[in-house]
Formats: sequence, structure tokens, C-alpha cells
Amino acid sequence: MLKITSIIKNQQGSIIVIAMIILVLLTIIGISATNMSTTEVQVSTNALLHNIAFYAADSGIETGRAALNTIKMEDAGAWDNLLQGNEFTWNGEQVDTLDEVLDVVDVEGGRTVGQATFTLTVADNDDLDDNGEVDTDDTVLLTSTATYRNATVTIETIVRGGGEAYAQEHYNAGSSGDAISESVAAAANERW
Repeated sequence: MLKITSIIKNQQGSIIVIAMIILVLLTIIGISATNMSTTEVQVSTNALLHNIAFYAADSGIETGRAALNTIKMEDAGAWDNLLQGNEFTWNGEQVDTLDEVLDVVDVEGGRTVGQATFTLTVADNDDLDDNGEVDTDDTVLLTSTATYRNATVTIETIVRGGGEAYAQEHYNAGSSGDAISESVAAAANERW
């Protein structure tokens, strides 16, 4: 007797369908893994660029603090001139901005750390005198903005005092990690 087989019970060619489904699933997994690794590379690259810009901005803060301290030691009224944009004599040259002061310090004129660059600005803090061009409390805001490729970092800090009583600290050449003061008076004076 002849049997009539239905198409549903016929299993011929089913392995091809199963193989195609597995192939599609493996392709989707591969594309997802590629996209995820590409995203991870982009995230780590952005973090690296941000870190480079951050350290360049931090270098700008340290450079600006040292310059402001030196300016204040040479002329107690120089910070007011700096805030007002008036010219004053520093290191034998006429300057009116912090960048011009740094041009005297840095003969090449560029504010660079590696390939990153930074710019510095000085502003009066809120010393309750309603005048942003006069410093009445020996405190100013120093802002450093660094750029490296598509990363930009801005750091703002308060610089107080100036002169011998507030000499900034730095690390010694032996890189021991011990901070040493630029003056004996600064070691005994409590700063912020």
C-alpha cells in the first residue's frame, strides 16, 4: 500500500534552515561584539584625551600661581593693574595681561604641555566691594583652560596672598613627594 506523506512530516532540507538560523545568530553576535569593542576604544580614547587636557590645565594653574606670586612680590598693586588691564612693569617690560607676563617667563610664548595648550585668566573674587577691577582682600580667581584635540578642560582656583608670606609650594628635584616651601616665612604661615 502506498503511503501519502505530508509536507510537514517531510524533513528533507531542514538542516539547511537550522544552519541558516545559526549563521544569522552568529552574525548578529559578531556585529554586536564589534560595535561594543569600537565603543570601548572610543570611550578609552576620550578618557585619555580628557586626562591629557586636565593635566595641561593643572600645569597652567601651577604656572599662573607662581607668576601671580612673583608679580605680587615685586609690586603689591600689580594685581589691581592686572585686573584693570592697565600696563605695569614686570621684569623690565610693560605688560597688561597674565599671558604677557607668561610671555616674559616663557620666551617661546606658547602655553604648551606636550601637544596640549592652556590659557590663563585672572578675575577678582567676590570680595564684597562691588568692583571687579580692584582687589581688596588679596584673593583672585585664576582660571586655566586647556585644549587637546577635541577635549577641553577648565580649572578654576583661588589664589590668596602673594609675596613672601604666601609663597607657593612645589616639589623638590629629587621627586621624593615631599612638598617644600619657597620661603621660610611660608612654612610658618597657615594658608587656606
